[in-house]
Amino acid sequence: MPLVGNGGRSTEPASAEYSVRVSARARRVRLVMTGRGLEVVVPRGYPHRRIPGLVESKRAWIEKAEERLAMRRRRLEAEPPRLPDRIALPASGEEWLVEYRPAGGARRSGAAAREAAGYRLVVTGDIADYDACRQALCRWLSRRAREELAPRLAWLAQERGFRYEKVCIRQQQTRWGSCSRRGSVSLNARLLLMPVGAMEYVLLHELCHTVEMNHSPRFWALVERNDPDYRAHKKLVRTAAKNMPTWLDHEPGEEDM
Repeated sequence: MPLVGNGGRSTEPASAEYSVRVSARARRVRLVMTGRGLEVVVPRGYPHRRIPGLVESKRAWIEKAEERLAMRRRRLEAEPPRLPDRIALPASGEEWLVEYRPAGGARRSGAAAREAAGYRLVVTGDIADYDACRQALCRWLSRRAREELAPRLAWLAQERGFRYEKVCIRQQQTRWGSCSRRGSVSLNARLLLMPVGAMEYVLLHELCHTVEMNHSPRFWALVERNDPDYRAHKKLVRTAAKNMPTWLDHEPGEEDM
C-alpha cells in the first residue's frame, strides 16, 4: 500500500501531498504526476526519511506539473479526445491518412497500426476501444520517430563535430529530450509533430549537453554557435507543446531525481 506524506511539515499546502511506491525495477527516485496526484517512486531499500526533502527540492517542478494537469483537464473539457483521421508530421514533411478497420473473425482485444501505400495508416483490432487505438497510434509514432529522428541526430552530430553514445526514443509529456553523463541521448517521439526548426533545436540542445552537462552561459553560447536562431526555435517548441493533439494525452509528466 502506498505511503502518504506531506513534505514533512504539517503546514505544507495540499500540493505537497504525495504517495510513495516502492519499485523493484526502479534504479533512482522518480516523481510522477498523475490524475490521482503526485507519486514518488523509489527503489527498494531507499531511506524514506529522505523523501520529504527531495519532494521539497522539486517544488517548482511539482507546481508546473499541477498547472499542466489543470490545463490538460480544461483542454479535454473543451475538446473531448477523439481518434484522428489524419496525422501531420511537420518535422518529416509527412501527412498520414488514418483508417480504422475492425478485426475479422473472432473479436480481438487491443489494436495495431500498420503503414500502407500512399501514406495511409491502418488501425485494426477493437476499434471501439479508444485507448487501445490511441496506444497503437503512439507505438507507431515511436517507430516513425526511430526511423526519422535517430538518423537526423547522427547527421547533425557528424556535421557539427559532436559525439554521443546512443539514442533512444520515448514519449513523455514534459521532456522533449535529455542527455546522460555517458552521452546517451533520449528524444521524444512527439518531436515529429513540431516544425523542423523546433525539432532540430531540441536535437542540437541535447548534443550540446554532451559537451556541457548544465545550462551555464558556456552551454548557451555553444547552443547559439550551432543554432543562431535558437531563441526563436525555443519559442516554437513551447507553442508546439501547447498544441499537441489530444489523442496523445495520457499523464501530465514525470521527473527523475
